[in-house]
Amino acid sequence: MQKRWPTIIFLWLIGVLAAAQLAKFSSIAPLLRDRFDLSLPEAGLLISLLEVGGGLFGFVAGMALGWINYRRSLLAGVAILAATSLLEASAASSTMLFAARAVEGIGYLLVVIAAPTAIAAIADDRNRARALALWSSFVPVGIAVGSGVTSLGVASLGANGIMVLWAAVLAVTIVPLLRLHLRTGDNDSRRVVLPAPAAWVSTFAFGVYTLFLCALTMLLPTFLMAERAAALNEAGLVASVASLSALPASGLAILLIRRGQLSTGCLLMIAIPALVGTALLVPLALARSSDLATTSILVVGAVLLSGLVSPLMFARLPILAGAESPHDPRIATANGLLTQFGAGGALIGPPLGGLVADEWGWTALGAVIAGLALLMLAGVALSEWIAARSSPIGA
Repeated sequence: MQKRWPTIIFLWLIGVLAAAQLAKFSSIAPLLRDRFDLSLPEAGLLISLLEVGGGLFGFVAGMALGWINYRRSLLAGVAILAATSLLEASAASSTMLFAARAVEGIGYLLVVIAAPTAIAAIADDRNRARALALWSSFVPVGIAVGSGVTSLGVASLGANGIMVLWAAVLAVTIVPLLRLHLRTGDNDSRRVVLPAPAAWVSTFAFGVYTLFLCALTMLLPTFLMAERAAALNEAGLVASVASLSALPASGLAILLIRRGQLSTGCLLMIAIPALVGTALLVPLALARSSDLATTSILVVGAVLLSGLVSPLMFARLPILAGAESPHDPRIATANGLLTQFGAGGALIGPPLGGLVADEWGWTALGAVIAGLALLMLAGVALSEWIAARSSPIGA
């Protein structure tokens, strides 16, 4: 297994780089709003439009992955991300910018479907849950990297220059991808088999998670600048640290997974206090009385707590899906379903959050996010209950 970890980490890094494109626009959203005269909901939609591919075609892509091939999907995805970043840099109108962002979402979909399925196939039975728990951190870590690099580089490069920089980094990544060889398993992996019912409920709960996480982290720079008088670089730094707080959460989740398995009891023992705590912290962070430092601490705490749960959900997914082998097609279709719901939540989250904040204020957004955290908890518990009833030894 030691020889497999470098490949697993490389696939995770590709996911991080892809997810960084989500935060690329959130960090410069105020600049784009001024340049293209965008409303707050429109800016939120522009940010989340990267998820349009997954939101529309995630499940279909998961079913088709056996024919597409892991490596081809990754190469095509990274190439599309690089090309569209260049188009965004040269966009002369909001229509062109939105169109390029939508196409960029297809590239993102190809990466996030292929990488975790390849990781599940590469890892052995003892380490598969740990490897998938690591993969689960790619979005928050990517958001942290995207926020940090963009907010630090925009002062010297400008909005267009930073998008060209991202295009160059993505293009360079294609070189090691060309040398990557991934075993895709036998022809059985090309069958289309739907995952078990428990996986459907679990992936829906993950979609709720991405909805409130993206609503919070993607709109955070705008909130901090408007309500806490933060500078652009300060707001980007806080958003980066908040997103990065999910990484130690993933590390803790990996330590909790013993002998390649994770029990239902352990999952719920972590999920209940973590998501209840999230529901309590976010409204306090977005309250009118908080200052910049207090807001930053509360948001970091909320993202850290909720980030304890998502890696455990990834680790449990092959079991909940009913997979019987590393190349079981249920893993690919479950990952497609996870992408469908996750991308849908990420796509809806920022514009919905912007709409709520515009109509009823940021305090109302805090209450909505708290309710969504509790809904996620209900979904996690229900999926485990369904799995226990259908297969007592699968819990």
